[in-house]
Amino acid sequence: MILCNDPSQGFMVVHCPNCGDYTIHLSCNSRICLRCGNKYLKKWVKETSERMHDVDYSHIVFTLPRDIWNLIDENWECISELYGATFRVLKETMSLSSKQKITPGMINAGHTFGNDIKWNVHFHTICTEGGLTKNGFWKSNYFLPYRIMRIKWKQYSMKIVSKNIGSSFEEQITLESVYHQYKDGFDIRRIKGKMKKKELAGYIARYIRHPAISNRRIIDYNTEEVTIDCKGRNETFTVDSFIGRLVKHIPPRGFQVVRHYGIYSRRKHAKKKIPKDKQEIIQTYFGKKFIKCKKCGENAEIIFFYKPDYREKPPPEKLFGEEIGDWIS
Repeated sequence: MILCNDPSQGFMVVHCPNCGDYTIHLSCNSRICLRCGNKYLKKWVKETSERMHDVDYSHIVFTLPRDIWNLIDENWECISELYGATFRVLKETMSLSSKQKITPGMINAGHTFGNDIKWNVHFHTICTEGGLTKNGFWKSNYFLPYRIMRIKWKQYSMKIVSKNIGSSFEEQITLESVYHQYKDGFDIRRIKGKMKKKELAGYIARYIRHPAISNRRIIDYNTEEVTIDCKGRNETFTVDSFIGRLVKHIPPRGFQVVRHYGIYSRRKHAKKKIPKDKQEIIQTYFGKKFIKCKKCGENAEIIFFYKPDYREKPPPEKLFGEEIGDWIS
């Protein structure tokens, strides 16, 4: 990540008949790299927004008490189960409010970080304001009894946490203390409601899929320490501590950070056909190697290639014909 786009990590020089010669540096493609993540974020947000139905939406946040954060520190299996509990709460409460069973839609992103990038588990959700009845009709619902939602969220999340933590005396005492302390349930906040489909792109980019910290919040870096802005107050970390905090929020391989439920479930929701960008692929024509020019889209010839792993020049044949979209920034 630190050496992302650094020439020492690899680059290629290409020649385009329209744009001339230019250099393409190879990216790290790290999950927490701000440069690499932003490129794929924009593409994902556009595709997701276009697939969503033209109805009203709410942005709802499901939170957990601080003591629960500590109990499930880096417990990704428990966090995975909590995702499903958020939709169960929404569906049951919305059906109760509508006086009939309806299936809403939800896009859910679990966050394990707060402003100070410490461990803080909560869930940002984009929810439809209504859902489909069993007969396939749309039933709007702009009122949710949040008192009932908070009680349900407490019950379901406590049951999941209790199942996933250890049986030590301290853990059980903490769980019991939390149960009695939060008699009104765990906090659920509706940040904004009655959002139209056209508003969703910005909201999804900001809340649903973003890194633990953005570039604008990094105030100072002097090779030994990093200073970040935490909502008006500054916090300084050593470089190792800063990177350690970021790495802690990387989920294990295969973990779905963004999940779809209800009418947007992968199993139920028929995706709209959306033209997808094809990854850049090295092609061979008459013995020469080409990729699509990043500037004009024409075939650009690769005239030089360097990657530390490969000392042969020109590039080895085994690389050609493989997708390299993940390399190029």
